[in-house]
Amino acid sequence: MPDGVSEILRLVDRWERRAYPVRWSLRDTITYAIATGADARNARSLVWESAPGFTTLPTFATRFAHAALTDFAAGVQDAGLPSFARAWRVSLDRPLAPECAGARASADLRVKERSGDRLVLTLDVETRADGERIARSSLDVHFRLPGEPPPARRPTPPATGADPSPGGGRAVTVRERVHPYQAAVFRTLLGLTAAGSVQDAMHIDPDRARELGLAAPALPGEVTLGIVARLAERTLGPVGLRGLRGAEVSYRSPVSDADRLTITYTPGRDGTAEALVRNGQGRTAVSGVLRFETEPTRSVSGEAP
Repeated sequence: MPDGVSEILRLVDRWERRAYPVRWSLRDTITYAIATGADARNARSLVWESAPGFTTLPTFATRFAHAALTDFAAGVQDAGLPSFARAWRVSLDRPLAPECAGARASADLRVKERSGDRLVLTLDVETRADGERIARSSLDVHFRLPGEPPPARRPTPPATGADPSPGGGRAVTVRERVHPYQAAVFRTLLGLTAAGSVQDAMHIDPDRARELGLAAPALPGEVTLGIVARLAERTLGPVGLRGLRGAEVSYRSPVSDADRLTITYTPGRDGTAEALVRNGQGRTAVSGVLRFETEPTRSVSGEAP
């Protein structure tokens, strides 16, 4: 077994459930919304705290894993094995408050898959405030082992326009341009700089991004998921899907800063919608399922309206 793999497995063995303070403010939630492309023209309720219905993107809950991810990255950075995030899963137990000063996140690290040429770890994070669970998220991280062939690229399904879906809904396609400031805003939220770690380089350094075949630095997966969530709130409301409560997505191909995205939503009959994101090269960048309210929405305090 390669030494790098042994180092990573030792990290998992040493990792006991860790707790981290989680604090976020109006500035944090608005900054995240701006990073996803929200502004006063297309999503005023996400960036203007005095707007009627001011709210927080549910995918902001992925941010609660940041401190654990920092520890994780520090523990694997000397293993010498390239790693990449492959899947995010996030769910809310109750709506997110625009700000919170006293939440705590608990993180567990486990081996999801291990074979002779494959290693996948999962970081599970649960966040609580006032003794009540508010959000859960998990991230799958794949390590590319020596001699492992690159993953086979799956063919991209053709655009369906308004074709019927298996769930009875009709697919809706929207297009969105990524702007160069979005990755910069998110880097500010994370506190990243040009002197960041190797894992951050593809999101920061144009030269490193070009080495990976990107025209510009890669947009962090959390931002891409936020774009999908923001547009879903606007696009799927008219068909009765409101109150996004969770997402399960896989990352297939990078989205670069200044990319053009085509996002297709296919509603089902069970409060879900399939989402398929293609990048500017027509490749599948993200695919997965969004989950919406199927019961009366509770307030931030947990009470029914």
